[in-house]
Amino acid sequence: EVITDPSQLVEARSAVQAAGIDYDAAEAEFVPSVKVDVDVATAQKMMALIDALEDSDDVQNVFTNMELTPEVAAALDALDQ
Repeated sequence: EVITDPSQLVEARSAVQAAGIDYDAAEAEFVPSVKVDVDVATAQKMMALIDALEDSDDVQNVFTNMELTPEVAAALDALDQ
């Protein structure tokens, strides 16, 4: 993964290509400067909201600053089973 300022995207992509490195995508994406840890209940609500937004034909991408700890992710997986 290469992270750069959006204004440097073309230059970064060109440098990766010049180095002969294969890559899947080169695109600008929102990356939060501050991530927020959430508990299981909040994570459930956020995941439901994200799922609903992604199901909308009018939504192309969904970004969040939510940080899932391994424990919260495991608890969510256990709830889904």
